Amino acid sequence: MATNTQSLFAQVARSAEADGKAHYFRLHRHRFAAMLRAITAPPGASVLEVGVTPGHFTELLVQSGYKVSGADLDPFTRRALWERLGVEVRQVHLEREALPFDDDSFEQVVFSEVIEHLVYSPLPVLREFRRVLRPGGRLLITTPNELYFKSRARGILRMLLWQSLLTRDEFRHQMRLEGEQRYTTHSRTYTMGELSWLVEQAGFRVVARQYEAPWEKVGLEAGRLRTHPLRVLVKGAFYALTTAIPPTRSMLLVVGER
Repeated sequence: MATNTQSLFAQVARSAEADGKAHYFRLHRHRFAAMLRAITAPPGASVLEVGVTPGHFTELLVQSGYKVSGADLDPFTRRALWERLGVEVRQVHLEREALPFDDDSFEQVVFSEVIEHLVYSPLPVLREFRRVLRPGGRLLITTPNELYFKSRARGILRMLLWQSLLTRDEFRHQMRLEGEQRYTTHSRTYTMGELSWLVEQAGFRVVARQYEAPWEKVGLEAGRLRTHPLRVLVKGAFYALTTAIPPTRSMLLVVGER
């Protein structure tokens, strides 16, 4: 990251620490960096972030000079943060309601790590994003990769051991979810081909398809080599594998243009 980007991330890291969210920011900072790199809209552009909680990327957008609006299933828990950032976050249930914004309102829509939580087909939601985007506006989507090496290896191992793909605790947790709690777990993940097809079916032209490795990078900080050498070596080998074979990386990033 360039020096100014490093300064920006350091600023938001301090904000997250003061908010008791330092661990979350550490886990997701590489995802945020990949997303910022993928946004081509100039500072001052209008950006709609859909699914803003806990607000770290929202703050990165604001501090980068974008005019940000938000939409979320629960905009109330983090209300103090939205007020501090000067961001209006409107409540919306994506699978039941239209977005509470006019046609052609935004130059950029950000939809990160949310599509995998939707219970039904995401096509109506993606078409809503197209509606609120201006001509030439872009949609940025990130989501876990269905073909992520670690997930596939875990699944193969459980099959070889003649076990369910879900652990007992995962199964029981999912079965106990009711109502809107259902959106706290993944309904399904996608391959790059599937995600790109969905974006095209919603009326977008796909202009970028990227395999990113944000989760593989977590824990590879130089200081951890002294405290957790074996763990760092294992994670380093795993990162090298996904670097050599991009389709096995942990995250999909797709950009569609209206």
